[in-house]
Amino acid sequence: MLVARRESLLNEVGQGLAKGFNVQYRNVVADLSQEGFLDKLAEVTNDLDIGLVVSNAGTGNPGEFLKLDRQLHRTTLRVSAMAHLDITHHFGAKLVERRRGGLILAGAMGAENGVPRMANDGAAKAYVHSLGEALHYEFKPLVVYVTVLAAGFTNTAVLEKFGLEPKTMPMKPMSVEQCVSEALSGLVKNRSKIVPGRLNRILNALVPASLARKIEAD
Repeated sequence: MLVARRESLLNEVGQGLAKGFNVQYRNVVADLSQEGFLDKLAEVTNDLDIGLVVSNAGTGNPGEFLKLDRQLHRTTLRVSAMAHLDITHHFGAKLVERRRGGLILAGAMGAENGVPRMANDGAAKAYVHSLGEALHYEFKPLVVYVTVLAAGFTNTAVLEKFGLEPKTMPMKPMSVEQCVSEALSGLVKNRSKIVPGRLNRILNALVPASLARKIEAD
């Protein structure tokens, strides 16, 4: 089951999965920033026995907090926090009912520390981190694995919003394939959080949060 706003992209991804892995797929065109998206999603998945849920909703809106429109901040919260809540509550109940399964929640490396010039985005992802790591322990006795994916810069279209070009970045962004592979490996090992990429893990462990915020603010 693939869910996104852009039908053409869904078709492209679905056809690639079908051809590469000999699997069947369904597309659901939905805007996760809109109220009621979950009703549609619940209806079209009601007949499926879903064992793995990847909640990857998110966006990126860099800029000074007061210079960004308040409505944009609210939309960001709906996509990057509330959508994860809705998806996790609905599908988490189904996973618990079947007494096995996995749930990956996509956060962002360092979000829990506060991210200057992405204050609202970071705060939304910090919520996801807190939710996921708490549910990791709540769901563990119920044989449902929950892992937070705290990725750094990954080579996706969102880099354009930051004005970044992968070829000229001093630290090359991670490939999507590596990010996904490490996320699934972390889930199989039932880790509460995974930071993909060895260098990312080193930086995340060694750079103090106060220094990271200063660098991001400057």
